[in-house]
This record gives sequence, structure tokens and C-alpha cells, in this order.
Amino acid sequence: MRALALIAAVLTATVAAQSARADGDPASDYLLVQRVFVPYEGATAAKQRHDLVSAVAAANNAGFTIRVAVIYSNYDLGSVTVLWRKPRTYARFLGAELGFVYKQRLLIVMPNGFGFNWPKHPATPEYALLAKVPIHRGAAGLLESATAAVQELAKAG
Repeated sequence: MRALALIAAVLTATVAAQSARADGDPASDYLLVQRVFVPYEGATAAKQRHDLVSAVAAANNAGFTIRVAVIYSNYDLGSVTVLWRKPRTYARFLGAELGFVYKQRLLIVMPNGFGFNWPKHPATPEYALLAKVPIHRGAAGLLESATAAVQELAKAG
């Protein structure tokens, strides 16, 4: 009887843990410990992914702290699909989710534009700069756009 109760408790805890993990967006979990979130589609564009990771590392090593989330589809937003194609809103949302660990620059790249967040700093200069960076199509194109955006922001910063 005790063994059955223990199995039930373990199964309940497992389901609850999976539900809690699925509650948010994948980028918020990933960017807690990494500098770049690239969804599955972006992982298939190895060269462009490498270029983005290298650009982010170079910027951070030069003192320009930034993390980047490339959002290729609404699926990449997990349970917050309402923020699909709203990169500025998602940047604020993700910045708040990461805020207890990370309080620096955050760049979001979606097929329809960029989002930028840096708590307690106006984003107007960054958005003016990002408006000049074209968004390219496809997974590889989004990664190329993200790389160009990071380089332009770091150069200006």
C-alpha cells in the first residue's frame, strides 16, 4: 500500500513539474544560463548560428552585455503565443521574466522586426539603429539579421 502511495506521489510530482516547466516560453528558460536562444529551425543553419553566437560572445567580451532570442515561429514562444509578431512587447515580457537573474540588454528577432529591452534605460536609440537593419527571410536569414543587429548595437554602444 505504501509503495502504491509513493508511486502515485512521484507520478503527481512529475506531472506537476512538467506542467510548471511548460508554463512559460522556452527562451526564458534557456537565456537564464546562455546568451543566445536559437529555435530548432535556426539550429539547422549551422554557419549562421555560429556567426550569431560568435558575435554575441565578442560583444560581451568587449563589455557590451547582451543576450539574444531568435523567434522563428509562434511555437518558439511556448505558452505565450499571444506575443507572436510582437517583438517589442515580447522583449519587455522576456526582460521581466529574466529580471531576477539578468538585467542587461536583450534583443529579440522575429520575422517582422526587432524587440529590445534594457531595464531602466530608454530603448529609443536602439530602436532607431535597429530600424536600419533588414530582417531577412527564413531561419538562416533571421540569424543573419540577428548577427547584424548585435554588431550594430555593439558598435554604437
